[in-house]
Amino acid sequence: MRIAIGGFFHESNTFCRPLTTLADYESTRLYAGAEMLAPLRHTDTEVGGFLDAAEALGFEPVPTYAAWAWPAGPLTSDCFRTILDRLKTAIEAAGPLDGVLLTLHGAMVTEEDDDPDGTILAEVRSCLPPGVPLVATFDLHANLSPLMVSSCDALIGYQTYPHVDLGDRGREAAELLVRMLRDEEFRPHMALAKPPLMPHIVKQRTADGPMAELLALARQAETEEGVLRVSVAAGFAYADVPRMGMGIVVLARDGEQAADIAERLAEEAWARREAFTAELPGAAEAVAAALASDFSAGPVVLADLADNVGGGSPGDGTVMLTELLRQGPEGALVLLADAEAVAECGRVGVRSPVRLTVGGKVDRMHGEPLTVEGTVRLLADGIYRNRGPMRDGLVDDMGRTAVVDVCGLTLVLTERKQPMWNLEQLRSLGIEPTRQRIIVCKGAVAHRAAYAPIASRMIEVETPGSCAGDVRSFEYHHIRRPLYPIDRW
Repeated sequence: MRIAIGGFFHESNTFCRPLTTLADYESTRLYAGAEMLAPLRHTDTEVGGFLDAAEALGFEPVPTYAAWAWPAGPLTSDCFRTILDRLKTAIEAAGPLDGVLLTLHGAMVTEEDDDPDGTILAEVRSCLPPGVPLVATFDLHANLSPLMVSSCDALIGYQTYPHVDLGDRGREAAELLVRMLRDEEFRPHMALAKPPLMPHIVKQRTADGPMAELLALARQAETEEGVLRVSVAAGFAYADVPRMGMGIVVLARDGEQAADIAERLAEEAWARREAFTAELPGAAEAVAAALASDFSAGPVVLADLADNVGGGSPGDGTVMLTELLRQGPEGALVLLADAEAVAECGRVGVRSPVRLTVGGKVDRMHGEPLTVEGTVRLLADGIYRNRGPMRDGLVDDMGRTAVVDVCGLTLVLTERKQPMWNLEQLRSLGIEPTRQRIIVCKGAVAHRAAYAPIASRMIEVETPGSCAGDVRSFEYHHIRRPLYPIDRW
């Protein structure tokens, strides 16, 4: 069996600028053919899972094209068309194929297309001979669409947030595809239900709360005869598109059964709509609570929700830094993306005093630029390898990085924005996370994979910006209405 593997991945925040370009992919992960094998094999990624399954099940993986860029603004039309054409060309040039495995996000948006994930699947499908199955994975934050469902044979979604099951889902998708190839009569039916609901980002955590309850019901439904897979996508609120919001997709041997279960789960989600809302403290209240904490059991982690790099924000918001400097910065750590400030640190050199204007370089949504004075303690290349439950084995690159002491606060400045998803990020700079008093993570939930085991307390903070927790703060023009909690009824 020859099975093509590849992917085109992006989480697009329509409230962010600038747009995502081909250069953004080139600076992160853009692999043609066999280039993807060495960096992704035995990693906790979907492609890593595809490759693991190939070894276990005995099929030949045919690498085609894989593109991945950090969440940011929508893709330019040129970027989208260039990468999609490369993916299609690689699949067409791969020779006779028995099947195709793709990794998608499910919340991509471009300048001209509000459902590019559906477009990707539809156009890849058009490249394949009749009967060649196409299976794709998708992120828990996908905004699922009817076009996505109708354009492939099966969709397999993440089950965790923080996302620590990427490899597992890749293996599952491959196993399902191989089952289709070995049994010509096995072709699952898919059904999609979309309750009029957009869960608060912190309530999408899968370890507890309403999302855990909904996933437990999904697992229970999978025990019914004929049911193959139930995937729950919480949705991505920061995409102003008609498909925005929660979605449940069910794979079953019978189409009517799949539709019934999808609707049943949608009703269960709707019944929990109030549990999917949240009220969070602001920066001043959260910092005061952190400073009053007992640090003997570990650091207090403050989640700067609206400057969530993993949701597309620029990572240079100053709201939390400003509040920490006002209330008491000693023992705190903040990471900002600011290439200009890094360059200035490099100019003055290690052990030198420096005066910097940091943050607020991309926009003013996440705070104004802030002038600070301190001492440059370290300059580094910003490259590290992830270890642990999330993105294990992948190498990430923050760009040139500077560590600055500002009144006892550790300010980490990077050339490239980078979410704080792994403790190796700080350890690569000689900083031991467990020895900090307060750590600000620009995120909502994903940082918990790394920081929950070491933190004495974790506080989510409602800050202003492109990933604000309260979706009622955004002006939407294209989403379906009514949609809870933007509209309450």
